[in-house]
Amino acid sequence: MKNIYIIGDVHGCYKTLLALINKLPNKFDSKICFVGDLIDRGSNSKEIIKLIRDNNYDCVLGNHESYMIDSLEKIIEDNSLVQSEKWTLKAGGIPTIKSYDNTEDILDDMYYLKTLPLFLEYKDYKTNDNRYLVVSHSSVEAKWIYKDFSIESKEYKELKNSVLNGRYKNFDNKDIFNVYGHTPVNNVTSNSYQANIDLGCCYSKEQMLDPRLCALAFPSMKVYTQENIEEV
Repeated sequence: MKNIYIIGDVHGCYKTLLALINKLPNKFDSKICFVGDLIDRGSNSKEIIKLIRDNNYDCVLGNHESYMIDSLEKIIEDNSLVQSEKWTLKAGGIPTIKSYDNTEDILDDMYYLKTLPLFLEYKDYKTNDNRYLVVSHSSVEAKWIYKDFSIESKEYKELKNSVLNGRYKNFDNKDIFNVYGHTPVNNVTSNSYQANIDLGCCYSKEQMLDPRLCALAFPSMKVYTQENIEEV
């Protein structure tokens, strides 16, 4: 079986992303899925979204995309909200706004981000013990049982909250292998049912021991990494 390459939180680090993809066996022709948090903090969010859209790569919704979706139109209507919206005040949204030349382009990308799924199931990609791949931004946790509920239901909203905001929770959902990011770790952490691949690419070496961008090949489980080269 061919691999799918799942890429961790990019956070605006476009040069680093290009360097990582060039390390993959089929480079830009690889089958790629992103775990979300394409944007914010780094300075090239626009270029990352363009790359993904142009190549029709898969991607799931991250909490930073959710922040942008919730805030952008309000900020466009009233720019003073830049000082109070969580997206721009605490989550690194200002570099994302600055990466765009005009309102039309950033709104178009925001509408694209609104189409991203909460999770993706790849039932043809399986581990040796027959678990199929599920990609999400953070762990689906025990809330995975709600995946087929109505998106308006309380149960599905609990799943969404776990996937976008949950940290440090483990749960074996038996039939799936869950690959996700969201919580930076120094090395890929994995067990028989999940893997966290966020290696803190956007952080400084004062914040992280070895900040890198990661791609996990599935099902081979080979790890590819690229140090942050945004200042090079």
